Amino acid sequence: MKIDIWRERQKLHSKVREFFLNRGLLEVDVPMLSATCGTDPQLDYFETLPPAHYLATSPEFYMKRLLAEGFGDIFSLTHAFRKGETGTRHNYEFNIAEWYRIGFSAEDLQQEILDLVNCITAQNLPLKRTTWEQAFENVDMEKLKAQHKNWTLEEIEDYAMSAIIEPNLGVRADLCVCPYCAEFIVDYPPKRAALSKIRKNSKGQDVACRFELYINGIELCNGYEELTDAKEQKKRFLEDIEKRKKMGKPIPKIDENFLAALEKGMPECSGVALGLDRLYMLALGKDDIGDVLLFKE
Repeated sequence: MKIDIWRERQKLHSKVREFFLNRGLLEVDVPMLSATCGTDPQLDYFETLPPAHYLATSPEFYMKRLLAEGFGDIFSLTHAFRKGETGTRHNYEFNIAEWYRIGFSAEDLQQEILDLVNCITAQNLPLKRTTWEQAFENVDMEKLKAQHKNWTLEEIEDYAMSAIIEPNLGVRADLCVCPYCAEFIVDYPPKRAALSKIRKNSKGQDVACRFELYINGIELCNGYEELTDAKEQKKRFLEDIEKRKKMGKPIPKIDENFLAALEKGMPECSGVALGLDRLYMLALGKDDIGDVLLFKE
């Protein structure tokens, strides 16, 4: 990386911190090495030699424990680690902004995310919301099922999203100064709720209060209107572990301290994790994440 690009990146990083501080959020610092780890079947983590510890895939569980202690609106600018993720948009170690807003709905937080993106990119991107169901309207799922008979429905959906749908998300078809928009995929199926609440949509169907933001075909963040029910959260952890067993993946310890925080009472809130390196790529007009990192593995 050229030093001038690094200087520009550092200016943007300072603007991100200033954005949160100006809105009254408290910056927190949490461990990157933990004795427990998330159970998400789609994430692979780095594990140390015994006694087992894990490099954090996100600061989420620690931050939610702080929410339960009454810390209020908080943010963290930190590093996260994901095994097996490398390429033009991925690196094993990456920079993340994670924040939580008390009393915010998912829609409130989506607007704040857009405010941050527009601040950092110096754009005025329009906000667009597309439901999971709408995103799949033009995908021939029956054809994909026939082509991949040994795949589960979830695997086929994942393939369709990454190969067919994602490249066209956050792209404007109309002629304009900026060819992008901020497109949020919302109303995920309940089986993909992860750590989000479940609600009824306008059709009376159960959907997850989860969203992801795409700009120019690039995923920037994953957010939830947060689940606060400890029993339901433990049930989902156990379901994740069963999926990991079937996939032949390592089984992490469930974070009992996190569940205890939910039992104590985490406030109603929405939270999001946003990939800063990808945001800086967008702001600086770069196509490879290595162009905005000093060192890429």
